[in-house]
Amino acid sequence: MKSILIAHRGEPASWPENSYRGFEAVLRAGVRYIETDVQMTADGVAVLSHDPTLLRITGSNLVVMDTEYRDIRALSAGHPERFGEKYKDLAITRLDELATLLKQWPQARAFIEIKHASIVAFGVEKVVDSVLAILEDVSEQITIISFDFDALVYTRKTCDLPIGWVLPAWSGENRARARELSPDFLFCNRKRLPPVSEAPWDGCWKWVVYTVNEINEVAPFIRRGMDMLETNKIRALLAGPAPRGEPGD
Repeated sequence: MKSILIAHRGEPASWPENSYRGFEAVLRAGVRYIETDVQMTADGVAVLSHDPTLLRITGSNLVVMDTEYRDIRALSAGHPERFGEKYKDLAITRLDELATLLKQWPQARAFIEIKHASIVAFGVEKVVDSVLAILEDVSEQITIISFDFDALVYTRKTCDLPIGWVLPAWSGENRARARELSPDFLFCNRKRLPPVSEAPWDGCWKWVVYTVNEINEVAPFIRRGMDMLETNKIRALLAGPAPRGEPGD
């Protein structure tokens, strides 16, 4: 199961999403694959945040791209709506902090999603170059992913890192674009998948579906042709039985 499961934003079922301590917990548990999201602050610091604003995680409705890092770092990032004050001591994690953490687990691999909102704010080259520079020392552990097609084209021109395209929609146009890009991975929201009767597109890529949180859903997605699954409950799924045909470790 470790070979097919990805810790989606760490383990949001147990820790605030994209938190240092959440990633540390799953890596200590032996997780092989993690996924996170990167936004850029007003002063050019790459931080882990899915949303363009910090409202959900900090309670403060600040736009990451319009706010300097020092002001973001001062905020409590404990996702109070979900966890109350349990994690009030946590702060927004920087990308370089995650890179340092990854060095302690050289067998782990990270899918780093560069968010479209930051690309719109600062441009493809500035954002991608910044992310790649931060990750240089752990580049063998990294796959760059994004909804933003142009960011992936630029990444491929700039470096040899594997890339993954997060599909904005299941369509004939995007199938053609996937063939043009030839990414190493295609990510798809489970809600955007076609009917079960329709097979996933053939190609050089591996399929990743998100988000799968119940053990009884794993085998059906594998049978549909999905290669990997993102989950918010990775330790719970790893503790369950492996689907038939998949290794238990």
